[in-house]
Amino acid sequence: MALSGSRVALYSGNGQGKTCISRLFRAAEPGTGNLPTRIINYDSKSGNFSFTVKQPGADDKSLSVSMSFDGTQSVNNGTGCIFHVFNSDYVHDNLVASHYSPSDDSFSGYIIGKENIDVSLKRERLNNLLQQGQQKRAAIDQAVDRARGELADLNLTRIRNYKELTTENILLLDVEPYDYDAILSEFRALNDLPENVPTLAGISFDIDSIDFDSIETLLKASFSRDEFTEEFIKEVSPKRSFIETGLDLLDGDICPFCGRRFDDEVRTLIRSYEVYVQGQEAKVADAIESHITALESLKVSYRAFDVSYQDRRNWLFRLKPAFPGLFEEELPSIPTPTDFDIVVNGVIELLNEKAGDISAACGCGAVEKLREQISSITDAISSANSALSALDQSVSGSTRALTISKQKLCVEMSKKVRSDCDSLIEERAAISEEYAKLLEEIKADEDRGRRLKRDAVAETLSRLIHSVFGNKYTFDPELFTVQLDNKVLGTDAEGVMSDGEKSVLAFCHYIASTWSLLDLEEDSAKLFFVIDDPISSLDYHYVYSVAQIIKELGSTFSLSPVRLLLMTHNTAFFNLLARNNIVGKCFTLHSGVIESCKSSYLAPYSEHLKDLYEVARGESQPTHTTGNSIRQVIETLWRFDYPAATSLGNYLETPGCSDLCNCEYVYTMCQDLSHGATPFDREQPPDDEAVKRACVTVLNHIYERYPGQLIALGIDYDLDS
Repeated sequence: MALSGSRVALYSGNGQGKTCISRLFRAAEPGTGNLPTRIINYDSKSGNFSFTVKQPGADDKSLSVSMSFDGTQSVNNGTGCIFHVFNSDYVHDNLVASHYSPSDDSFSGYIIGKENIDVSLKRERLNNLLQQGQQKRAAIDQAVDRARGELADLNLTRIRNYKELTTENILLLDVEPYDYDAILSEFRALNDLPENVPTLAGISFDIDSIDFDSIETLLKASFSRDEFTEEFIKEVSPKRSFIETGLDLLDGDICPFCGRRFDDEVRTLIRSYEVYVQGQEAKVADAIESHITALESLKVSYRAFDVSYQDRRNWLFRLKPAFPGLFEEELPSIPTPTDFDIVVNGVIELLNEKAGDISAACGCGAVEKLREQISSITDAISSANSALSALDQSVSGSTRALTISKQKLCVEMSKKVRSDCDSLIEERAAISEEYAKLLEEIKADEDRGRRLKRDAVAETLSRLIHSVFGNKYTFDPELFTVQLDNKVLGTDAEGVMSDGEKSVLAFCHYIASTWSLLDLEEDSAKLFFVIDDPISSLDYHYVYSVAQIIKELGSTFSLSPVRLLLMTHNTAFFNLLARNNIVGKCFTLHSGVIESCKSSYLAPYSEHLKDLYEVARGESQPTHTTGNSIRQVIETLWRFDYPAATSLGNYLETPGCSDLCNCEYVYTMCQDLSHGATPFDREQPPDDEAVKRACVTVLNHIYERYPGQLIALGIDYDLDS
């Protein structure tokens, strides 16, 4: 639940959880015993509760309570508050068991005051010592921060020993010899060493020189042959490159090689060479030769690539035992150079066949096979680079020796800081010792102004009983008992006092017993009151008395602010608290949901209508209060719908209430099952289904005549449902 303000009132009907909440708070009171196991839902094995105090500019502080069905419970009060709870359990434990005869057995010990002895000078000295100690601590903190900064500059922040370099740990160390400078030199030497493992990722195999599309086009095409004899082509083809070079060098009528002048026969042959070289057949032959040269070069490149690839595979084999989680497999296999040559040679053979007969179209199976093999090699390279990149990243860190050096450097720095701050630490220890002694002196001085808890409880209880009962009942502080007309009642109080008087006596006892929770008067600032329905069986005179006692909590215990959570199912009392500013914030609790009151006061009609809605929808079962809720709703309608009616029965006989009269259980439950009547007043009491029908009838009546009443309460009611 989220409740704002220090003085809070919470309204809810019966069975909504007020007692449960008060018991959970009471678990934080010392000496209250274990929680009852029935506080956990029957279908649950455990339960948890938390209450958090939020203050601006400060950390949240929480109370947590946990319990298992076997009775094991854990209570952790980190709020700094002293909870004091009033509920039926408090009444039972403190008064019912003793027949309403108060006992002083539990009010032992003293409350330490501070008003009788002036300790201001010692407090001033104590504050000076505190400041001196803080200054010494700040100087030590600065030394630690400088050391951490130096190590951070060396990128050692991830080392565990660096994280342990804190002021708290330095204060716990003994002075030891250290050799920080030597270790620093060792660290820098290791850190500056070049890596002995080469970068392995980035392998590649260049195939850009191979034009597969051009090769396939060349092989598939059928070229026309030039008109030369087979003998001429057979003789010229092997020498084509030589002939082309010679033609390029030809200048005039003299051979560029031997210097002889050409005769007619030679001139005719040279013209034949020129025609051949410029013809299509020569161009095709040239293209084929170019492709073959590129393929031969590809085989050479692959051999070099294979050497590089196998070298990286060997590195991986050597390094992967250190990284078993990263590298569980080998690099992908690639073809051997021999296998690769076979596939490439297949393409070369096709090209040579084409060169022999350019007019014949050749198949491209060997080219496709080479394409597939190169594609698989490319995939293997990609996979290998991915694995090798991870390996590069893994081995790029420090060696084991460097890691050890980093750890030692942090340890030596801690020793160095401890040695450098030795005088500061000794001075701070002396200040702390003097501070502790002075604090003990102040406590001893303040103890002289202490008073018995029993006396404080008796004084407050006597005053409260007089303020509530006047002279009818009094309380004797010496005998610690209630008196009637100066006669000690003792255990007779249970039979003499009315239920209302016993209830208000119990509340007075609760307020007075607060002193038993305080060891120091200043502890009263920690008080947090949790009060569950303190006005049971009280008439309005006593209700006002209880409200006045609550209003005076601040003056009774010198509190500002008063921390108060008050829970009630009585709307009149709830409104009284709000109207008189006894509480600052008002909330309602219904079906497990806490909501802030939209107005300063609460209308009982609204809560009763919500109860009927839950019964009508089957969300809750009828209880002993359902009949009273039906009567409250109908009587509210009667007051503004037909105030001239002299009675509830007269109002139900009006034409507008015919639908209510048609359900016999509506009037029955108003008369027989409300205001304390019991089902035994009827020969056969209505069952749950009959009660549910009555609730549905009332809701239908309101839905048809006053739907705004449901809308205002946020009730989404459908007549057909």
